[in-house]
Order: sequence, then structure tokens, then C-alpha cells
Amino acid sequence: MAYSAFAVANAFIRRANERGIRDLTPMKLQKLVFFAQAWHLRVLGAPLLDDHFARWQHGPVIPALYHEFKDYGYHPIERMATTLSRQWNGGADNVPMIPGHDVSSWNLVDAILDKYGHYDGVSLSAITHQQGSAWERFGGPDGSVITYEQLMQDQTI
Repeated sequence: MAYSAFAVANAFIRRANERGIRDLTPMKLQKLVFFAQAWHLRVLGAPLLDDHFARWQHGPVIPALYHEFKDYGYHPIERMATTLSRQWNGGADNVPMIPGHDVSSWNLVDAILDKYGHYDGVSLSAITHQQGSAWERFGGPDGSVITYEQLMQDQTI
């Protein structure tokens, strides 16, 4: 099952907090979610999240995730991503999350943090810009969508 970008991002935020990772900036979060999507596509042949990445100047970005956390700039994220759910008595904030019973998705989040969690956002962005990356091979920073097929052909992650 594919999850929202906010659910996957919140899984990274939760695990980063549990592990004491204090430099989870918006850029770092975007790249960790990107790597998780790439790994999931390669290993299972299906997307982890139901959103697509766009080619922006600093690498792959999910625009909705960018707008959720852009106020943090280069500072660590201090809250979960939220959505507004409509209820009969008004709206309420909803915190999307990968369900606890989806052990394989949580294991993937842990594996991504094991491999990339010690890098900062700028270093992770540099990885996404390397020759052979889906960002570089298929267009650069033109705002276009990185397709699942292009992501599966990424030679850098």
C-alpha cells in the first residue's frame, strides 16, 4: 500500500526523534523520503508513497512536503506534518503516519536512517545530483516530475 508523503515524512520525523537525530531539516527530510521511495521501488517494484518528486534546484522535492515545512528553512523540523480532516463539528488536525503493523515499511525507514541519517541535507542533495541520478539523467532542475521508471533507473542510490 502506498502512503501519503506526510505519512512517510512523519515516520522519519518520529524515528529521527527516537534516535536523537537533531539535524532533520526540510532538505534532509525530502532526500530521506526520496531514498526510501527509490529503495521501495527497487526492492518491491511498487511505490512507498503515492506522490511524485519534482526536479528542483536542490534535488528531488515533493512540493506539498516543501510547503508544509518551508518555514523551518535550514533549521531542524520540530513538529509532525498535519492535514485538516473535516468532521461534522468542524475541522481537526490529523497526523498521517505509517501504521505500526506495517513492519516492512518501518524497517525501510530504519534502514534509510542507518545509511543516510548521519549526512546533512546539503550532502544528501549532492548525492541526488551525482552523474547517473534520476535527477541528473532525465532533466535537472526544470520542475518536471521524476517518474517511477526514472527513479528505478537511478544509478546513485
